Amino acid sequence: MTQDTSHARLPGLDGVRALAVIGVVWHHAGPGGAALPSLPFGLNLNGFLGVDLFFVLSGLLITGLLLREHACSGRISLAKFYVRRSLRIFPLYYAVLALLTLYFIGAAASGSTQRSLFLHDLPWLVTYTSNWVPIHELMGITWSLSTEEQFYLAWPPLLAWLGRKALWPLLVFLGLNQALNLGLLNGLWPALDHAQRELPILQATFTPILLGVLLAFALDSPPQRVLLQHLTAGPALAAWLLMLAALACWPGDIQGWPRLAFHVVATVALAGIVLHPSSRVVSALEWRPLAFIGMVSYGIYLLHLLVLDAVQRALSRWHVDLPGALFVVSLAGTVALAALSYHFFERPLLRLKDRWRSS
Repeated sequence: MTQDTSHARLPGLDGVRALAVIGVVWHHAGPGGAALPSLPFGLNLNGFLGVDLFFVLSGLLITGLLLREHACSGRISLAKFYVRRSLRIFPLYYAVLALLTLYFIGAAASGSTQRSLFLHDLPWLVTYTSNWVPIHELMGITWSLSTEEQFYLAWPPLLAWLGRKALWPLLVFLGLNQALNLGLLNGLWPALDHAQRELPILQATFTPILLGVLLAFALDSPPQRVLLQHLTAGPALAAWLLMLAALACWPGDIQGWPRLAFHVVATVALAGIVLHPSSRVVSALEWRPLAFIGMVSYGIYLLHLLVLDAVQRALSRWHVDLPGALFVVSLAGTVALAALSYHFFERPLLRLKDRWRSS
């Protein structure tokens, strides 16, 4: 999904983005029986947890940038922050919405179900509020982009106005999120219908973003930074990542403690990647094809459902039912499309961001 980078690139994080977005594509290629090959030992990869990993990254990177800006200039420029975010997020997002709108308005099958669902969802998509209503079909993944956008609207002003005191309301909100995740607020569910109870935002909650924020504060604190260095030094970093992989393959319902465990382990693992840039783990994450996929991951995330839909139709027309074909072809096609989007559309706009960085 979306990302922001400081002038000093953090090694390994593009590789993390790549693994996260590949997991998401894997998850969405799953419906349809034999669409995916079986994993060894009966494991089941919960690829949707790639979104949770993106959330932790967002909280970490955005808060880290704001803390560094405050340390350098004594203040946080909200105007510059929002211009930078807008240049990163909005152009491709609204370009995709515009193209889909033109396609469906001009579609010959004006009464098609897909067209009706998209036009019904369009107001929620345009206003970045699709995480609070059921969204259908091709733009279902936008709930996570809406969640990030709401985080961007709320957290930077709170941090700019309250400084480190902003941690207190954040911790209260984190507690409410976990009360929801652990089922302590299930008494509220009778007031919601089934579709509302199944909203992705109520499954993931804002917890991973908030943990990323806490990690940024920990890395900004020398004693906590040293503690995290010790916790993730040497083979411990590989152990944290293996634990994360195991939790990503958790069988059955992951809601509750398993999902919280995934979020916490992801947070510690990211700390290790940031703190040990010369480790073998980070070298592996810097593998050029992986880093490239991470670099264009926002485009992959935003476009992959469109490509999946097109590939699924083509494979059905050609009677291709090989396990994994939908995933492999869709991933390759989405990476290619996202690469073109990045180099010819997104990157020229991203160069403007440097004009809006605090010196």
